[in-house]
Amino acid sequence: MGAGASATQMVFFITSVIIALSVIGAMFLNIQSISSAAIVGSKTLTEQLKTDITIINDPEYIPYSSGNYSFYIKNTGKEELGIQYISVIIDGTIVTNGNLNKTILEGGEMWLSGDVLQIDAATSLAAGSHNLRIITGNGIEDTLLFRTT
Repeated sequence: MGAGASATQMVFFITSVIIALSVIGAMFLNIQSISSAAIVGSKTLTEQLKTDITIINDPEYIPYSSGNYSFYIKNTGKEELGIQYISVIIDGTIVTNGNLNKTILEGGEMWLSGDVLQIDAATSLAAGSHNLRIITGNGIEDTLLFRTT
C-alpha cells in the first residue's frame, strides 16, 4: 500500500507541475502581448505630443488661381512629417489626393519643424463661409473657418 500511495502522489505531483507550467506559459504570452501593445501605444502618444500644425492663411482672403484654392500650413511641432499622409477636408468632404498639390515651400521630401506646406486644392466653393480641416497621419489636426467671395 505504501508504494501505491507514493506512485499516486508522484503522478499528481507531475500533473500539477505540468498544469502550472502551462498556466505560466499562457500568462507569459498574454503579458508579452500587453507589454508590446503598451510600447507601441507610448510611441504613438509620444509622436502625437511632438506633432502640431497651424493653418496660417488669412481667413478673410484665401488665394484662388486657376481653379485652385491655396492653403498654407506650418509645422509648429517638433516631429518631422510626411506630406503623403496629410488629409484635407473642406466643409465635411474629403478632398482626394488627385485634387491636391502639396509642396513644401522650403523644399525637401520631409515636412520639418518650422517649414510651411502649401496645399493647392482643386475644388469649387460657393461664395460664403467654409470650414477647412487639415489632419496629419497621426491624427493631429487644425481647423480654419474662412470666407470666399
